[in-house]
Amino acid sequence: MDFANQSAFYDPESKMLAMGANLNPASAITDSTGKVLAYAKSGGMLAPQRHILDEGETLFRFGGSGRSGEMVAAGSWWLARAEFDKVLSFGETHGLSVGAAMRFLCLVPPEWSNAGTLVRARVRKKLLAWRGLGNTAVTVADDGGVVTMPHQNEIAARRCHQLFIPGLRQEGMVARALSIETCYKLDPADSVKGFLYV
Repeated sequence: MDFANQSAFYDPESKMLAMGANLNPASAITDSTGKVLAYAKSGGMLAPQRHILDEGETLFRFGGSGRSGEMVAAGSWWLARAEFDKVLSFGETHGLSVGAAMRFLCLVPPEWSNAGTLVRARVRKKLLAWRGLGNTAVTVADDGGVVTMPHQNEIAARRCHQLFIPGLRQEGMVARALSIETCYKLDPADSVKGFLYV
């Protein structure tokens, strides 16, 4: 079976990226000879599993404000329709915007994205993705402190499977693999209400 992104998916680094590894050598833990012993990790997913995205499936992705739909769609982190519906329902239940609900369920600190754009796309050519539950995210806050978002996968209402689709940044891949149906502009301020800021 042929997948639009199979070479990117089978690159050994793709699973590491899905698990939140920072593969920048400058941030790696090395021995005295410079050999990489481990990469720093934050966020990502727990126990990623190979997942097939069939033609016609609808996917959703949040990105930064001021970015085009094509730019946002070139990112790796996506939600399938059922998981996006769960985000919407969680937001409605708790009086949160869709951006804030996404932060809570997908564990995305404001420092990673202001969630000012939402793209809905349809799969045009079969894709391979890593699928798994979000892992605890830890990052440096804008004020120099530390933001920690522990996963709550033991609570069914907060369990949200995410998709990591390797290869979408390759030139021409978005146009080959996805059809962007809608690009919504969201208010970034709404995505932090009830989260870290007032």
